[in-house]
Amino acid sequence: MIAERDKRTAVVLINPNARRLSRSLSTNVLSALKVRYSLDVYSTTGRNAAIGLASQAAGAGVELVIAWGGDGHVNEVANGIAGTSSCLGVIPGGTMDVFARTLKVPLDPFDAVAHLTDERRAERRVTLGQMDDRYFTFSAGCGFDAEAAERVESRMTTKHRFGEPYFYWSAWRLLASTYRHRNPSMELSGEWGDIGVAMVIASNSGPYAYFRGRPVKLTPGPRLDGGVDVFALRKMRIEALPVYAWKSVVSGSLADHADAFYRADQEAFEVKSAEPFSRHVDGEPLGLASHVRFSVARDILTVRA
Repeated sequence: MIAERDKRTAVVLINPNARRLSRSLSTNVLSALKVRYSLDVYSTTGRNAAIGLASQAAGAGVELVIAWGGDGHVNEVANGIAGTSSCLGVIPGGTMDVFARTLKVPLDPFDAVAHLTDERRAERRVTLGQMDDRYFTFSAGCGFDAEAAERVESRMTTKHRFGEPYFYWSAWRLLASTYRHRNPSMELSGEWGDIGVAMVIASNSGPYAYFRGRPVKLTPGPRLDGGVDVFALRKMRIEALPVYAWKSVVSGSLADHADAFYRADQEAFEVKSAEPFSRHVDGEPLGLASHVRFSVARDILTVRA
């Protein structure tokens, strides 16, 4: 038994709307954490609430700030503690839990607690991507996939019921119901010059998503210690969706497709358009913009992995 004075300080920020969360589960998991940590627990009350709570915890000198929820919730906590000495811990509770899997955190909550409390695991600083003033842990997008994320997040009951497949169904329905071909509507600018694109995805770590437990990879493999990979589709064709799916899920990359544009390890690039476009970070919609800048924030977040 660890004496109370010897316990590390920790805060757990819970998203009460997380897909894989129940009252009995949270009670048991929190009891397990209290054995090792001097613990405070807060439930978030709405979008972006976790950013402020995490920032307050970091400002108070809390050593470990634990995000219990899905990718959007983890993103908010990471934004709240980035640039501080507080360490991010994750208990997966969402639909895909992409960043948790990147950190090799087990999906089972009790196994995740064991992962957090394993003193053999070192804390390390990792790099985050940045869209304007918002950090992202694994992915951010402009255009089509952000529109799909908006559709999914606006139907939370359906999302909780069907999980991963609902995102892909929503994306297919969105493309089919709007128009069969998405032609360039945005301009992607970087060291390569300017090109017209229909969708842009920036990756800080891989993969892009999961489908039935299999990683969905748009690019060969961004790293947490590198720059940001940029992937774009110059146009989107509904008849090409089976090929997009095969190459991203089975072949391991969509980067070599004829419709694709790809550059690895970028320090900065911009997306702009005459018409406002949708945006997301780690699957969390950010609303519309007509100009965004992507950049790299090196060694800005402490994680336990």
